[in-house]
Amino acid sequence: MDPSAHASNPGRPSRVARWIVLGNLLVAAVLVLATLINLHGSREEELDRVRETADNLAKGLSIELAAEIRLVDNALTTISSRYAAEAGDAAGHEQTLLQSMREQNQLLPFAGAMRAAGADGRVTIGLAPAEQVFSIADRDYFQRARQGHATVISEPIFSRPLQDWCIIVARPLRTDAGEFRGIVYVVLASAHFHQLFARLSLGEHGAIALRDDSMRLVARYASSEPRSTQGLGGVDVSAEMRRYLVASPDHGSYIITAPIDGVERMTAYRRVPGYPLTVLTGLSTRTYLARWREDEHRQWFFTGSVILLVVSGFAYVLLQHRRLFRTNLYATRIAHEQALVLDNDLIGMIRVRERKVVWANRAIHRILGHAIVGQSTRAIYPDEASFEMVGRLGYEALARDGRFRTQVKMRRKDGSDIWVDLSGAALGDSESIWMVLDIDQLKNSEERARYMALHDPLTGLANRRLFEELLRHGLALARRQKDGLGVCYMDLDGFKPINDTHGHDAGDEVLREIGERLKHELRSNDSVSRLGGDEFAWLLSGVHAEADAVAALERCLQQIQKPIALGAGVTVNVNASIGLVLSWDHQRSADELLAEADETMYRAKRTGRGHVEVSIASGP
Repeated sequence: MDPSAHASNPGRPSRVARWIVLGNLLVAAVLVLATLINLHGSREEELDRVRETADNLAKGLSIELAAEIRLVDNALTTISSRYAAEAGDAAGHEQTLLQSMREQNQLLPFAGAMRAAGADGRVTIGLAPAEQVFSIADRDYFQRARQGHATVISEPIFSRPLQDWCIIVARPLRTDAGEFRGIVYVVLASAHFHQLFARLSLGEHGAIALRDDSMRLVARYASSEPRSTQGLGGVDVSAEMRRYLVASPDHGSYIITAPIDGVERMTAYRRVPGYPLTVLTGLSTRTYLARWREDEHRQWFFTGSVILLVVSGFAYVLLQHRRLFRTNLYATRIAHEQALVLDNDLIGMIRVRERKVVWANRAIHRILGHAIVGQSTRAIYPDEASFEMVGRLGYEALARDGRFRTQVKMRRKDGSDIWVDLSGAALGDSESIWMVLDIDQLKNSEERARYMALHDPLTGLANRRLFEELLRHGLALARRQKDGLGVCYMDLDGFKPINDTHGHDAGDEVLREIGERLKHELRSNDSVSRLGGDEFAWLLSGVHAEADAVAALERCLQQIQKPIALGAGVTVNVNASIGLVLSWDHQRSADELLAEADETMYRAKRTGRGHVEVSIASGP
């Protein structure tokens, strides 16, 4: 090339300049592609975490709702069974019905109302004093109950007496000969489900809905509009949502913009086990992806900055101006930006050589509360097992794949433990770099949700669902070990007058005190639960003789009979009737044992109350 020609055309790129242009375009394309891939991967990880959280909420709620409806179903079944067993005339049937409804209604504090209608559909029993007799003969659930023998659940309807949307759980009343005499039913108001949903932490713009099989809206709670009743009874759902439910009717998840309020949510749904209802929990992507969007902005800013620096470097080379100064400036900016990325306040990073910390960023100090440089990594784990687990599995994965990721607890400076998402990458044979992300709040929320789903919120005892699981496990263990087992069902005597005289707060205090006394009195290998209302159940393991089991229950009965102080000098007394079923050959199922214990408890009430009635479980 002629130098004079080059000098006379300073704007014409040389061959080297053209290669530099191509190289810089390639670098920019690689950076953009790498950013897109990284952002896509991190977004999918965030969505997986949101999906898991929403599904856990939906699963816990579906189990809790199934337990409530099952409690209603059991109450209605008891009423209809006693009605059918009545051998007297119409007056006797009605008296049996009234007595059974009063007893069972006490077990359903969440029910809006319990009523009964005659064969003509006229509701005459269970009305409030101000309510007038009305007819439900034209209701679909009445017709379905007339034609069948099982419990039916209605579509969402608007209750004029309650002035609220609700669903009806109904069961037919028939004589022993099968003659239809009417129905008994329980009203479950939308407001009850709304209160149940409102207990949960959904984040900003989160929502929970309960729909029937036709997708009619039974109840809905949205954290952004907690008092809204918009859409109740309607079928305002998208075609995309219907496709998901058709493909997987029992459970699933999807992202969709809700037609009711226009909010995009990650929605998980679970069918209520055994009933024509579906729970849908939606977590707003605007809320749960906020951190990812911030990270997206930072990464695009970083990528744009790097591309800009590359272009600036090309311009510098092309113009051949202040080469040394611009090269140094470029290197300084890159080093500074890398330092900013590494020494951030969000994601902790440590560099480890032979399991000793040689470098840590500021975020580690914030997460763990102290400087750990120079220390063994054993100092950041709460126990030897966690330290050994990461050492065994983590470093094997680093040697094999170059990467490792897990969730583990770490120990803060103040001695408290914190859940972290730990991921590592190998830097060489003896060095590695680890990223530490604080997920303690999310893990604790999951543990609280699991605890709430299995325990009674008032007494802290196991609820019906957990007790049934413990009973099944205990029965299986007793069969293997050929040991005896006892199932107890207890109902408090004299509890309702305390509620009526001193109020429900006093009643709650009595239930809490009874729960504490039972926990302290029973053996460590026994289990006690509150099934609902003032009913409790126990599982006695390792029973060798009837006398031992009865003696243990009588000690519990003595503790229950002791006065209970309510404050301000007020004390109350309650008694209890206990039904005990002892199983030696274990041919009965867990449900059959619990049902027989319930019946034995009622026998104790009929024979004088305040004592233990014993029944021996025989074969099927």
